[in-house]
Amino acid sequence: MENTIDQLITWSKDLRVLYVEDDLSLREEVSIFLSDIFEHVDLAQDGQEGLEKLAANHYHIVITDIRMPVMDGIEMIEHIKALYPEQAVLVTSAHNEVEYLVKLISLGVDNFITKPLRSEQIFKVLHKIVEHIHHKKELQRYREDLENANVKLKRLTEVQSRTLDLKSSILKSYKEALDKACIVSITDTNGIIKDVNENFCKSTGYSKEDIVGKKHNIIGSPLTPKTVFEDLWKTILSKQMWQGYLTNQTKFLTPLYHYTTVVPILNNEGEIIEFVGIIQDLTDLHTAQEQVAKEDVEQALKITSEHFLKMLPFPSALISNDFLLQAHNKGLEDMLLYHSDETLLGKLSSKSASLKEIVYFEEMDYYESVYAILEQWPFEGDITFKGTIKSLGGLQEVLIKVSSFEAQSYLVCIIKQEDFELCCQVLEK
Repeated sequence: MENTIDQLITWSKDLRVLYVEDDLSLREEVSIFLSDIFEHVDLAQDGQEGLEKLAANHYHIVITDIRMPVMDGIEMIEHIKALYPEQAVLVTSAHNEVEYLVKLISLGVDNFITKPLRSEQIFKVLHKIVEHIHHKKELQRYREDLENANVKLKRLTEVQSRTLDLKSSILKSYKEALDKACIVSITDTNGIIKDVNENFCKSTGYSKEDIVGKKHNIIGSPLTPKTVFEDLWKTILSKQMWQGYLTNQTKFLTPLYHYTTVVPILNNEGEIIEFVGIIQDLTDLHTAQEQVAKEDVEQALKITSEHFLKMLPFPSALISNDFLLQAHNKGLEDMLLYHSDETLLGKLSSKSASLKEIVYFEEMDYYESVYAILEQWPFEGDITFKGTIKSLGGLQEVLIKVSSFEAQSYLVCIIKQEDFELCCQVLEK
C-alpha cells in the first residue's frame, strides 16, 4: 500500500482536480486530503458551479457527489460527457443510491467510491485513475517521438530517392538518430537480411550472427494476416515507402507489436538495390493498455452483478453449475431467517450453501447440475419449475426461475406463484 501511495503522489504532482460536493464540512475535509496528493484542487458546491469551473479551467479528474441542489451529479456528468468525452470522473455515492449506477455506467463512468469515504478506498481508486492518465501521457509522448522520428525518416527517404551522392556527414547523423530511436534492418531485394542494429538484436533475442543471411520473415508472426505482407511487398517493389502495424515475434515466439516503415533504396539508374526497415517497438505500451482494459472490464462487471442482485425485489442469488450459491441479495437472507434449517445462514456466509438445501424441487432427484437440466429442458429460454420451502410455519410452495447470467453462472429467483408475472417483467427489463 505504501508503494502505491508513493507512486500515486509521484504521478499526481502536476494534476488538477475539481471536487464537487454540497456538504460543506465533507467538502473541506476531503479537499485537505486531496491537496496532499494533487498540486491544484478546486471546489464547487453543486453541478452548475462545477460546469462553470470546468468551462474556465482544465482538470484531469472531476470528483462529484450524486445528490446536490441546483444541478445534481447525474445531470452534470451528462453535460461533461457531451462536452469532454475523455474527462475522467469519480463518483462518490451512498449505499442507497444504487439505482443511479446503471445510468452512470451507461454514461461511461466506471469509477465509484461509496460513503462513508475511507482513505484506503480513495487511494485505491485514485491510483487506478491516475495510472490511466499517466499511461495516456506516456502514449502521447511516444506518439510525439514517433512523429519526430517519422519526420526525420521522411527527410531521409526524400533525399535518398533523388540521389545517392549525399554528403557522408548528413547520412551519418541521420543513421545515428535512427539507430538510437528505432529498430533498423537492411535487406536485399529478395528479403534476405544484410545488416541489423543493436536494438533489433535486443528486441528479437537474435544475435547479428544468427540473423544476417536469413529471410526477414524469420521474425514474422502468424498473427499478422498474409494480405498485409502481400500489400507490403507490392508497395515497396513499386518503389514506394510502406508504413503500417505488424505483429512479429522474438526468437522465443513471444509477440512483438511494431509500427514498421520500409523504404526502398534506389541507385542512380532508379533501380532498387536494398530495403531499409525502421521499426518503432510498441510492445510495452500494448501490454500496459491490455492490462488497464482488463482491469476496467473486471471492475465494471463486478459492480454490475452485485448491484443487479440488490435491485431485484425477490429472494435471488447467483449459483454455479453444481447449484452452489456464489452471491445473493438481502431478500434471500430474510427468507432463510424463517427456514427450518438453522445452519443455512452460516453456510450462506461461507458460500457453501446449495440451492438444493434451501428449496426442494423434484428435478433435483434426477440432475446433478444446471447444465444437465438445460440439456433436457424441452423449452427455449429460462428454466421454471415448482418447489417447496420448509419454513418454520410449514411447507411453502414457490416457483424457481433459473436464467443464464455469465459464463458458468446462473441467476436464480425464488418467488410466490402470484408474483411470477412480475418477476418475468423485471428480468426482461
